[in-house]
Amino acid sequence: MTEPDFDQMTKDEVVAWFQSTDSLAPVIRSMTAAPASGVAPATPMMLVSIRLPVALVEQLDDLAEHAETRRSDVLRDALTSYVTDRTAPVSRNEAEHALDVLRRIVTARTTEGHADAA
Repeated sequence: MTEPDFDQMTKDEVVAWFQSTDSLAPVIRSMTAAPASGVAPATPMMLVSIRLPVALVEQLDDLAEHAETRRSDVLRDALTSYVTDRTAPVSRNEAEHALDVLRRIVTARTTEGHADAA
């Protein structure tokens, strides 16, 4: 039995082949392992579709090619970094600095309010 050439078959031919076959061995033999990515295989994934400017996609493809990875991996890493940066807890130093700035603003406005009343 000759193995099907799925790349040359029409959609209807592929469907007909799957409906008539008793063995998926040709499909399994034709499969290749996906390149390893930084995501653990146990991580659940969801397909998300977005529209991006053509120039940005070209840049993403260049980055992926340079890193010898897939566009999805580049996007996943970038989005992970973005979300992590924006959801990380505020450090004690950052919180104290923010409070100090607020105190100075309140003090300045309070002092200005007393000067106007005098």
